[in-house]
Amino acid sequence: MIRFLISLFLPFRWFITKSGADFEQFISILKLKLTIDDRRSQGLNSNKKASVENAILKQSISQIFIGLMFGMMLLLLKSEFTFFYLAHIVLMVMMAMLIISDFTTILFDTSENTIIQPLPINGNTISLARNAHVFLYLGLIAFNISIVSMLIAVVKFGILSAVFFIFSIFLNVLFTLFLANILYLGIMHIASGEQLKNLMMYFQIVIAVIFMGGYQIGVNFIGKSQLMNMSISIDWYTFLIPPAIFSGMIEAFTKGVYDLNHLIFIAEALILPFATAFVTTKYLTPVFNRKLLNLEQGDRATKVKTSSGKTGLYFKIVSGIFVKQKEEKAAFQLVWRMSGYERLFKQSFFPSLAYVLIMVAMQFFKKDQNLTEIASSSRYLILLYSFLLVSFTLSTSILMGNNRQIDWMFKILPINSPADYFKGFIKSVFVRFFVPFYVLLSIGVVAFWGVKVIPDVIIASLVIYMCTLIIFYLQQPLFPFSQAKAASQGGKAIASVFGLMIIAFLLGGLHYLVAKWNVFGLVGLAALYVTAIII
Repeated sequence: MIRFLISLFLPFRWFITKSGADFEQFISILKLKLTIDDRRSQGLNSNKKASVENAILKQSISQIFIGLMFGMMLLLLKSEFTFFYLAHIVLMVMMAMLIISDFTTILFDTSENTIIQPLPINGNTISLARNAHVFLYLGLIAFNISIVSMLIAVVKFGILSAVFFIFSIFLNVLFTLFLANILYLGIMHIASGEQLKNLMMYFQIVIAVIFMGGYQIGVNFIGKSQLMNMSISIDWYTFLIPPAIFSGMIEAFTKGVYDLNHLIFIAEALILPFATAFVTTKYLTPVFNRKLLNLEQGDRATKVKTSSGKTGLYFKIVSGIFVKQKEEKAAFQLVWRMSGYERLFKQSFFPSLAYVLIMVAMQFFKKDQNLTEIASSSRYLILLYSFLLVSFTLSTSILMGNNRQIDWMFKILPINSPADYFKGFIKSVFVRFFVPFYVLLSIGVVAFWGVKVIPDVIIASLVIYMCTLIIFYLQQPLFPFSQAKAASQGGKAIASVFGLMIIAFLLGGLHYLVAKWNVFGLVGLAALYVTAIII
């Protein structure tokens, strides 16, 4: 797989050389990055050799499954232009979210400079390899997500449309990477050092929420009949929308339509991505590299923040309720404090809370429904069980951190049994980042549906805590904030989220059936979950 990905850059040797990079060094750095991504260390025992697994291949399989769901939506479309227009919108949204969630770590990673800077390698080669690394993953992800759409396009519009669709995906990735560079350079221009990192974290969260919210709103407000007969008119502003540009080019070549509108689409689709790629490598890359060097120097000069060591009232209350053993309290308090400072953890976890809020809001703003209908339904179960997404992201995000040597802090804790340590930090993150939001949602649910749903609120909380424990139990017992966020982890995480959605549907369905069967059945269900939690 790595050899194939590397070979894709061989035809662009002249372009890479003209961009001021050494081609042989560029290939070596890119190969090193991909090899690291394709290997994942297993286990905590340093005596064991790190096993090698085809992480990129496994990621590709999970992304094809994701593309299957988008393909089912496109299957209803009749218009070829609309079909490829929506396909490219989905691609741009997915790539933008992946740039925000996964590839920001790569773009702003300065750790490699310790090894590479003493070597005779110029800045353009390093930066171009970094951009190529991101481009490869975005291209691979875009291709995987679009495989099902390509097959549907062959059946609906012919094989030629699928061929040009593949070519347009390549153009789309080039243009998206250019937009990402422009965006990040703009942010780096107005902030620096620690301020830049904090601004980036909150910006990424906001953008991720906007993309997720826009997608949810679009799905809820477009009916099946509207989707089948959807057609997009071509106005002056249509020529400024990248998905429309690429879909217009595909329609022109497959149907042989070469009027003025389609000629403009063709010209834009063929010139714009390559022009932006040239601007990115020739002009933006050196600027980005200088900004990144200033960021690294700013990090070294950043003053160390001191903590007063005081804990708030909420901490004192919940630690007294949830932590009964002294051995657990050390881990509970340490992780509580550290989670407030770990930027990578916040960046990975906070969007999941926003997604839940969006899913909650969408239940009240669906098309053609009123509040009376909602109040008489059991839709509150959807709201409560949507927090299962939080239980998954919390258990994985807590492992993410910027310092892989931080585990020494946990090894010196006065704890005899590892079980006490893990119980302490699981309770810490669950109580701090789940309980407050769930309590607020529960108050709203009880206020709207009445006190009769209080047993349902309690049972749903037990289910979520049980699932959190199961996820912690199944994943590797790693120290918090000690794992780097690799780009190749993205596909596995997305596939796990969809698996968790299926589990949420099954558990929520069981809850609904038991509640309809007998109200006393809820007591038995609660007893079952409490027993599972204790075990």
